Amino acid sequence: MTVSHSHLHQPGHVSITIQGADENTVLDFAYALALRNNVSGPGQPWQVPGRPGVNVQVCGHLEPADEPGPPGYGAAVADGCQCQMPS
Repeated sequence: MTVSHSHLHQPGHVSITIQGADENTVLDFAYALALRNNVSGPGQPWQVPGRPGVNVQVCGHLEPADEPGPPGYGAAVADGCQCQMPS
């Protein structure tokens, strides 16, 4: 998996990997974070061969969002924060 982290050199920006037992669990948790914080929606779920569980990546910012909204619409989350599976 590759992640675009070009914005992480700026103060207040973070990248978070969420690990859980199954895809529904990690996606539900990622969306819950996005609804309550200035956090992007989750990237594509992935598994690590030989390890149990599923992972997703989200990006966030310490600055509060202007208004609560749907996942992926955090006001201060950098546009370049996207998770992509390797091709």
